[in-house]
Amino acid sequence: MDIPRRTGFVEHDGERIYYETVGGGGVPLVLSHGAGGNHAVWFQQVTAFAADRLVVTWDHRGFGRSTDAADLSGPLVAAGDLLAVLDVLGIERADLVGQSMGGWTVVGAALARPGLARSLVLADTLGGFTSPAIEAGLSQRPLDPLGSPDVLGRHPALGSGFSEREPERAHLYQCLGQMGSADSAAVIPRLLAVSHDTAEAQRLTMPVLCIAGDKDPLFPPASIRALADLLPEAQYVEIPGCGHSPYFEDPAEWNSAVKAFLESIVG
Repeated sequence: MDIPRRTGFVEHDGERIYYETVGGGGVPLVLSHGAGGNHAVWFQQVTAFAADRLVVTWDHRGFGRSTDAADLSGPLVAAGDLLAVLDVLGIERADLVGQSMGGWTVVGAALARPGLARSLVLADTLGGFTSPAIEAGLSQRPLDPLGSPDVLGRHPALGSGFSEREPERAHLYQCLGQMGSADSAAVIPRLLAVSHDTAEAQRLTMPVLCIAGDKDPLFPPASIRALADLLPEAQYVEIPGCGHSPYFEDPAEWNSAVKAFLESIVG
């Protein structure tokens, strides 16, 4: 069976935002990448989910094929860009997935447009939420969680074990992360400057899956578990043997966990 694929750009706020859709039918699944990727980094998810539903991937400003002429890439503009993509596609309700940086985006979109998110998947991300328990979890980070990316196959968003076991795929991850103009030295501080409080957490009443690698050095599992405790209807799943990007490192396990969560949602 041939699965349809469509690509395009949305003109929004003076920028061109790139998107792809694959498949059709069902509740759309929208995947928002992290600072180490772009739309293509989801290649191990798109085919797995598009057999029976529409899957949307897109590029944040300055990542992949999206422009960032105004140098504003970050959470203050990302949610609006995502909403612009969904508007062009006529999507009024969807399951939203955000990996790391993308977590800030989907949380921002869900808060800005109540009723949009049937569910949220917050993957190795805090999405801007903070609490004493989350801060305590973050205190478990290693002294240098980023490490050095100047080695073939080495990347702070990948577990060291993965880089050693699969240097070819680790190198691919490195290459994908460098396809764009965004400067992580500027984007990451913009992320950390945007936070959400407990009152905003209580507004996210939809089912939420908080999923994380058990060896994530950037957002340790304890901080992600604390996020799940903060949200009204959240569950926590841990992917063993993975760092900050289990969707890339162990896609079979990650996809299975996300599918089980999505299939459990009624309505």
